[in-house]
Parts: sequence; structure tokens; C-alpha cells
Amino acid sequence: MEINRKKIPTYLMIFVIVAIVVIFNISYLLNYISTNNEKIVDYSLSDEDINPIREMAVAGLFYPADMYQLDSDINGYLEHVVSDLSVRPQIVIVPHAGYRYSAQVAAHAYKRLQPFKDKIKKVFLLGPSHQVWVNGVALSPAKQFKTPLGLVKTDEQIILELAKNKLFKFNAKAHLKEHSLEVQLPFLQKTLDNFTIIPLLYGEANPEEIAKILEPYLEGDSSILIASADLSHYLDYATAKKVDEQTSKNIEGSLAITHHQSCGATAVNTAMILAKKFGLVPRLLDMANSGDVSNDKNKVVGYGSWVYENTEDDKVLEGIELEQKHLQNFARHNKKALVEVVKTALDRAVNQNEYFQPERMNFNNVLFDKGASFVTLEKKGKLRGCIGSVVANKAIAVDLANNTYAAALNDSRFTPVTPDELKDISFTIALLTNFEEIQFDSVEDLLSKIKVDVDGLLIQDGERQGLFLPAVWKQIPDKQEFLTELKIKAGLSPSYWSDRVKMFRFRTVEIKNDNN
Repeated sequence: MEINRKKIPTYLMIFVIVAIVVIFNISYLLNYISTNNEKIVDYSLSDEDINPIREMAVAGLFYPADMYQLDSDINGYLEHVVSDLSVRPQIVIVPHAGYRYSAQVAAHAYKRLQPFKDKIKKVFLLGPSHQVWVNGVALSPAKQFKTPLGLVKTDEQIILELAKNKLFKFNAKAHLKEHSLEVQLPFLQKTLDNFTIIPLLYGEANPEEIAKILEPYLEGDSSILIASADLSHYLDYATAKKVDEQTSKNIEGSLAITHHQSCGATAVNTAMILAKKFGLVPRLLDMANSGDVSNDKNKVVGYGSWVYENTEDDKVLEGIELEQKHLQNFARHNKKALVEVVKTALDRAVNQNEYFQPERMNFNNVLFDKGASFVTLEKKGKLRGCIGSVVANKAIAVDLANNTYAAALNDSRFTPVTPDELKDISFTIALLTNFEEIQFDSVEDLLSKIKVDVDGLLIQDGERQGLFLPAVWKQIPDKQEFLTELKIKAGLSPSYWSDRVKMFRFRTVEIKNDNN
């Protein structure tokens, strides 16, 4: 049978149309009619499916469910607290038990927030997960948390930023029935205005890691950390008081506490780590236990409240003290970049005998503000070179790079650092304030005005001068010996003294890199 060649295009068109229809139907079957392996009887809600409002879980159990009763109770707790309200807390530790037992203890801390209700805008709530096991820190997808006093908004932007870190994961189920954060909300609603919360429930988590991630968020004046933690559990009254007193001593001394001492040990230890970084001082406000309320003193639970405050807020900083505070902030925000400059400069100097020239395209603009620095190199704990600048006349990035080169290759006390030594070299960056002349009438008067471990000193006599960084106090803790060695460094006799001698003090902020 002979095929009509004129009809071939028609046959091809019909074939294409049929193929399209078949493919469409196969696609439809795969997308809409195919069977998944999962069964609907096993269906569970994802975090995104959960109601965007986190409902109350312990109202009527841990605190009154009635709005008016709750409002009245918290007013009563706060009215019975008398405290100094002049310094804003930056971190607080409060209990999370039923209000009958612990609210009066918590009120001591929350009372201190009231004068700053318009300034505190972001509240980081950190507490243990009692109901659900959590690996890391659980974030809530809820947009609002509900209490009898109304709704509290979560800070969606910060929560999404935290979710980018592997330590933090969305886990609505962990938050669903948890009381450790919920009991804090009514107090916050009564003491602050227009704030958002960042609710954080931890399980297996390292306080150091939590602190490192939260640190940038807590540096500003608008943020506060609430560490939710009860103390000892189910000990007899006398034993509980001893254990809780030791816990208080640990907190006062910035010594880590154990889970035997507190069910919120991770939150408390995180608070202590952050407080140390920010130079905050803890203040115990109140301690009690359930035996003080109930008649049962055989098995009690302990409660305590602390605030961390910046004692410098009590006075107006001036001169080198204010400059040192500014340098501390600069160092915290730019540590990574400053360390990178020195690492790169050290590698370039030792391996290529070249200066490293930091460029604006690679570093934040603030690293090109003028600053003075010292770079100290150590090899297995022993000094290997130290060179610095005393006048801020060039960009701090350039100053660091130049001083690194000089410390590695041009310190006359040592041979140049070799490539084989690099793996064993660690370094310390010291950022310097300006100099402040010390006025004195005699050597004895001078010694009385020098602050051990704090002051760096520069001695001048005509064209002779010598400088010791504050770090030198670790090797020479005695004031008289410190002054003697400083004179020797300036090329003066140990017993030399003259009316022409001038003494200047300065402060430093150190950044260490241990080469790990």
C-alpha cells in the first residue's frame, strides 16, 4: 500500500497532539492522583500550621487566669518591693515557679525595669524546656504570646536571624505547654511598654555557644536578657538554704553552676558569660524557697532573683576611662577583622618579607579611623616580639599591619620570626587610649596614684622615655619594682630621680589570638 506523501505533515501533527495529551495526563496522574507513602492517620501539624498565637498553657495553674485578679496580684507584688531604681539592669535572673511561691522574689527584679519601661524594647527570654526534649535552642513560630493581660508580640526579624544558626531551630511543640517563659510575660506586661519578645527554650545546649550568638543583640540599650531559673529542688529546708547560698556565691564570683544547683543552670551560666563580656556586676535582690510559704519543709524548691548592672552608669566617665569604654565597644564589634589584619600581616611578613596594606574594599570603614596599637608576639608562652605606636596618627588597620611586621622582623631583642615558627606563634593586640599626665609631688605620691593591673605608664625625662603596657603588671606586680624597671627601660639609672621627670598613664583594651 502506497503512503500518500501529501498527508505526512497531517499525520505528524496528529501524532504530536496525541503525545501532548498523553504526557499531560501522565503528569496529572503523578501530581494529583499518585499515592504517597505517608498515611493521613499519621498526619501531624508542622510548625507553620500551628496557630500564630501561642495560647496560654499555665494560666489558672501557675498564676491567675482572671485578668483583674492577675493585674491586682502583680500590682501587690511590685508595691511591696522597695529598691534602688537608679541603674538599669541589662540582665536579670528570675524564678519560674507558681506565683504563690516565687512571684514576690521575681518582683524584686521586675520592679527595677519600671523606670526604664520606655527604653527597653527587646526582651530575650531564656529558659529550660521542661515538657519536650530539645537539641539546642527552640524558637517559636508564633507571632504573639497570649496571657490574661493581652497579647505580646514576638520579634520576627530577630527570630528569623537566629534561625539561620544551626543551634536554633523552630519547635512550636516545645513552647506549647512550657511554663518557664510564660510566667514571665505578665510581669513584663506590667513593667514595660511597647516591647517585643524573643522566646528561647533550651535543652542540650552549650552556654558559651548561646552567649556568643546572643552577644551582638544585647549590646544596645534597648535590649535585656531574662534568664528564667529556679534553684535547688526537693531538698530539705536547711540543706536547700546551704545549697542556694553556695549558688549565690557562684553567681557573685562568676563561677559556673550545675544542674544540681538550678534547673535553669544553662540560662544562669549564659547570663554570667555575657555579664563578664559586658563588664556587668551581679546584685542579689532576694532569695527564698517554697518552705517559706508552705508548711512542708521536707522537700522544697529554691528561688532567687539577681540583676546585672553596669556600675559605671553610676558615674559620668571622662578622659581615658571613657576612651577605654569606647575601645571596648570597638573591639567587640571588630575583633574578627582586627585579628584577620594581624594574621595576614604576620603571614605576609614572615613568608614574603612584605608589608601588608589593608584596603577599604576588604574591611569596614571604621577600621580606617586613626588609632594607636601594640602587637605582642609569643612563642609557646614566651615573648617573641613586641612593637607598637603611642600616637594615633594613621588608620588602625594600617597601624596594626605595620606593627605586626615590625614585631616579627624588626624587634632588636630577637631574631626575625621564621616560617617554621609560625605554627607556634600567638599574638595579642593592645588598643591604646590617649595619655593622661599624672600630677604628683613626690615618688611616694606618684606610687599612691598608680593603679596596679589597670594603668599603662610612660615615663619621660628630656629625650629619654620608656613605656610599659598594663599587661606588664602580670610580670611585675609591685609598684616600686614596676617604676624601677620602667626607668631602666628609658635608659635611666634605677635610683635616678629628677624634677624634670614626667609620668603619663593610659589604658588598653586587649584582643588575644591563641593560634588555635
